[in-house]
Amino acid sequence: MHVLIVGAGPAAAGAALALSKTSDIKVQVLDVGGRLEDENEVARLRMSHSEPQAWEKADLRTISQTAIASKHHRLPEKRIFGSDFPFRDFGQLEGVSGDGDLNSHVISGAYGGFSNTWGAQTMVFSEATFNDWPFSRRELEPDYRAILSAIPYSAEVDDLAEYFPLWGAADALPPLSEGPDRILRNYERNRIQVRRHGVLVGKARLALQGAACVSCGLCMTGCPYSLVYSASHTLDELAKSGRIEYVGGYVALKLGENEAQPFVEARSLSSGRVETFTADKILVACGAMGTTRLVAQSLGDWSRRIHMRESAQFVVPFLSPHGIQQLTQEGTFTLNQFNLILPFDETGHDVVQIHGYPYNEAMDEAIPSFLQPETLHGVKSAVLKRTTVGLGYLPSWWSPGFDVLLTPPQAAGELASMKLTASVAGQERTKPMLRAVIKRLVMAAPYLGAMPVVSQIALSAPTKSYHFGGSFPHARAPEDGLESDVLGRVRPWQSIHLVDASVFPTVPATTFTLSIMANAHRIARSVAEGVRG
Repeated sequence: MHVLIVGAGPAAAGAALALSKTSDIKVQVLDVGGRLEDENEVARLRMSHSEPQAWEKADLRTISQTAIASKHHRLPEKRIFGSDFPFRDFGQLEGVSGDGDLNSHVISGAYGGFSNTWGAQTMVFSEATFNDWPFSRRELEPDYRAILSAIPYSAEVDDLAEYFPLWGAADALPPLSEGPDRILRNYERNRIQVRRHGVLVGKARLALQGAACVSCGLCMTGCPYSLVYSASHTLDELAKSGRIEYVGGYVALKLGENEAQPFVEARSLSSGRVETFTADKILVACGAMGTTRLVAQSLGDWSRRIHMRESAQFVVPFLSPHGIQQLTQEGTFTLNQFNLILPFDETGHDVVQIHGYPYNEAMDEAIPSFLQPETLHGVKSAVLKRTTVGLGYLPSWWSPGFDVLLTPPQAAGELASMKLTASVAGQERTKPMLRAVIKRLVMAAPYLGAMPVVSQIALSAPTKSYHFGGSFPHARAPEDGLESDVLGRVRPWQSIHLVDASVFPTVPATTFTLSIMANAHRIARSVAEGVRG
């Protein structure tokens, strides 16, 4: 059997892992294939072969550019190894625009997708999440376990395991920064009081080789040693071993089936020619937005407003009475270090999650403007020493989401124009739930030693969280052209399977890349086993 995977992000990696276990399946990956600039890659490679104290300053400057201000929101856009390549337009953003503050960098053309620059949070969905899905978490458990055995994993058993089991052998996290460590110790001392106010605290769960981490402080700008997982690592390994064939430099334009044989038409970035690729099965893994446009364009779906479910993002700074000794990110890892979980029901369905981050240099420009003058440098420093930044998420059923409007391409070989607009659906629940979250945080603050700065809490614009999907959600009895079956098939197609977040019925507040990979693995495993669904 010949299986073609379109895309090379986390969903593609999850699917490829499942398919590559069967020797009689030929796996081909078709991708845009944007890469890090040669100069930056050379600098990264030099650094990866030496200890931090031996790094050349020029190399460090090249790869350690911090996040830059975003026109869409005060939360800056990340850079990885000094580059914007995960967000750059290699052809995949052709015709994409967003109203107002909406972020239009919603489709990555990078090899590895947005996993090149993600926060590496790795947590399963709660069991109750699947009350809204056409299958249970138990059915996905072997796929969660398969992914966790194939990627680096650092985690520890704590109170979070009540809703989110580890399901894999894990490294311990590297030593925590001073501020987050103090918050976790306060939680252990005052656990009953904090939980009484509806807050659980635990260490981060990360796709990170924790045992090998040297705490160089560059996690947020790119680990020179490649200890933070990217989907490109899996695809590199599978391609090197001959288990997949990688074909880069193509933008997919159209899907279809001719007498049950699926095909994809794609434009070569080098020649501009449109070529046709066929296979026995096609798995579409272009990311939620890329897949949404590709499928809708292929089906000629121009008449409807496609609603995207999103886990809305908010930023909440915390101030502690005791500051850290030095305002530096050196000597620590700077990824998410602890999680706050706020369950609003007993089953773990209605859950809000907040990731706690220690100081990193990107925070310098993100603090309020009235503290930026040089004359207030001492005050600014004192504030930053006491600040922990929380990046929070609401579940999609408490979030407005956004809508997608498609316009037919003007010529052959082009992509449909895609306009992103704010959605009014669900907005009435967002602010009341955010107020309920703030109330719990304020009540728990004296016991955690971290007070939320309520005046600085900000809800991100739609599309900014990158946690979105659900344009063709899984359903037990899918509606033609609008939903997918449990194997990601949208009628009338029988051999084309959507495997990324476009098929998620809901988007919980908890970290979702692991679940994307696991669900893609489940679908691909079923394809390999010949399951009809």
